[in-house]
Amino acid sequence: MSIPDLSGGFAWLCGAALFSWLIATVIGFIQRRNPGPSLQFFLALGGLLLLISAISGGNWSVSLPLPFYLGDAGFNFVADPLARWFLGIIGLICIPTALFTPGYMHHLREHLSVGLVWSMIALLMISMTGVIIAGNALVFLVCWEVMALSSFALVAADHEHRAIRKAAFIYLGATRTGTAFLMGGFLWAHALTGTWTFADWHIFGTEAIGPALLIFIGLAVKAGCWPFHLWLPIAHPAAPAPVSAVMSGVMIKTAIYAMIRLFIVDEHIVAAFLGPLILILGSISAVWGILFALLQRDLKRLLAYSSVENIGIILMGIGIALLGRQWNVELIAQIGVAAALFHALNHAVFKSLLFMGTGAIDAGIHIRDIDKLGGLIRNMPWTVGAFIVGSVAICALPPLNGFAGEWLLYKGFFSLALLGPTVGIRLSALLLMGILALVGALVIACFVKAVGISMLGMPRSSAAENAKEATREMVIAQIFLAFLCVALGVTAPLFMSPLSVIVTRANQLPLLQNNWSIPVVAISIVIIAGIGLLTAWMIKLARKNPSRHFITWECGFGKLGPRTQYTGSSFSQPIARIFGAIYNYAVDITIKGKQRRHFPEKVSAEMNYEAYLETRIYLPLIHTIKRLSGNFLMRLQAGSIHQYFIHMALVLALLIWVGSR
Repeated sequence: MSIPDLSGGFAWLCGAALFSWLIATVIGFIQRRNPGPSLQFFLALGGLLLLISAISGGNWSVSLPLPFYLGDAGFNFVADPLARWFLGIIGLICIPTALFTPGYMHHLREHLSVGLVWSMIALLMISMTGVIIAGNALVFLVCWEVMALSSFALVAADHEHRAIRKAAFIYLGATRTGTAFLMGGFLWAHALTGTWTFADWHIFGTEAIGPALLIFIGLAVKAGCWPFHLWLPIAHPAAPAPVSAVMSGVMIKTAIYAMIRLFIVDEHIVAAFLGPLILILGSISAVWGILFALLQRDLKRLLAYSSVENIGIILMGIGIALLGRQWNVELIAQIGVAAALFHALNHAVFKSLLFMGTGAIDAGIHIRDIDKLGGLIRNMPWTVGAFIVGSVAICALPPLNGFAGEWLLYKGFFSLALLGPTVGIRLSALLLMGILALVGALVIACFVKAVGISMLGMPRSSAAENAKEATREMVIAQIFLAFLCVALGVTAPLFMSPLSVIVTRANQLPLLQNNWSIPVVAISIVIIAGIGLLTAWMIKLARKNPSRHFITWECGFGKLGPRTQYTGSSFSQPIARIFGAIYNYAVDITIKGKQRRHFPEKVSAEMNYEAYLETRIYLPLIHTIKRLSGNFLMRLQAGSIHQYFIHMALVLALLIWVGSR
């Protein structure tokens, strides 16, 4: 096979990035216990090279020569504007990950093989890049499997703990299920088209229903979309913090890339049901994710459920884009795809920042329980400051990047409300705007809880009281991502031009540039000036009238302590009661003491909720599979060669019968 086009050598930059990560993978295997600084260098170098290739490179395609071959398909790799957008996300997040990881892994060096963690992170970067540039389904599946297995190894890094092993195997089961659906969809598409090459897939109408549904389910499992999201809040608390940052910030976006590639931009598979289905599931995912995030006490579980919510927002953009294409309203389609792409970038930045902030806290004091933290801003000002920036960004408050991404989605709903073909669809667009606004309000409540309870007020434990700031490199990584949150929000209009190149179909006008109507720079100047003036006024007021300290409300108890503060559960209880029917919310109160009716000695309140998907659907399904395995499938392993021959003959006869039909 030949190498037809290298487009100015930018394909070699991508290849150099992959080679740099391959070196890091090998060095990590060799230096398992005491890895040197070369690992950090090669990981960061690969990210930088890939970022440069994505920003400045043109379109390119590469086909590896023999003997690199997969059956009747070769190793074909293609980079176009859509692929380069996601390659840029991978490279951008890889750099702070390389900075953050050494300081974080220091406290785990006695429990796990640090070098192997570095190797698996580098291998994960290689496989994600391969998924993005794969030119055919077989290469995609190979890279997809390497991505799944390397991320499984990272989740199971601290495998001495039973809970982590269980979480890793649950994640592995989810990846196996997703891959099975994805493989079935690809096989179906190959049967219809006779080729594995994505560019030659053009499946429409009723033929597209089967492969489209299977492929979407396989990708939805990886993305963490409701109702396939259960692995996210289980795997993330088990994985090291930089791994969670990469998995949530980047890895789940590979599924978003594949959806946009196959269903929208190149229209390889066009099925009418996909638009409404993705829009409905995205809306449920957004609401469901943030409602469960509000209930969490573990910071990493809170962030994991928040990823479910943000994936829902991205899917809402994909859903309205598909509807726009279906109704031939190009403006809606372009805005929807742009909203999904821009929010994918923004989520990668602020979610990686939030996971790294949580990791810095965990590495320093080994606590993630919100109700045992508090007062961290005094001893960890840089980490807390960066975490607050990430929280403001995820709350979609101007002028940060989260606001810019969601503004595009609102524009899509406005356009749908104005240009929808029927009155019902226009009213549905207004309903979707209401859902997005509700999600935004709940996100603000969730992260006010995360910041206010965890990082402000008085320390709730001795560990929180004695917390120390993270290492210099960990702080630099967080500050870099916090700066990106601000920069991407302020410069959001500049991204409309590259996004237009991605979302505009052939023979269509680019409509995106004219649909950014908010003066972001002016708003930023006003907000910054307002904050500066308010700060100056408060400083002047403090000098004129120095503060005096009083015990404001102590009821004879003396100096108030941390027990008088809000807990995470008490803060979220009013909202949890409003939506209590969704997860069977209840508070169990226990009163102890000999005369507890009038003079209780101890009162404790415990919050309880039920995740219906787990308890009513998935657990019964798992128990059924176990029973079938024990009662039927295990009997097939009888140890009799004659019985095995009979089974083989029956299967062969079944295959011959199916093939003859």
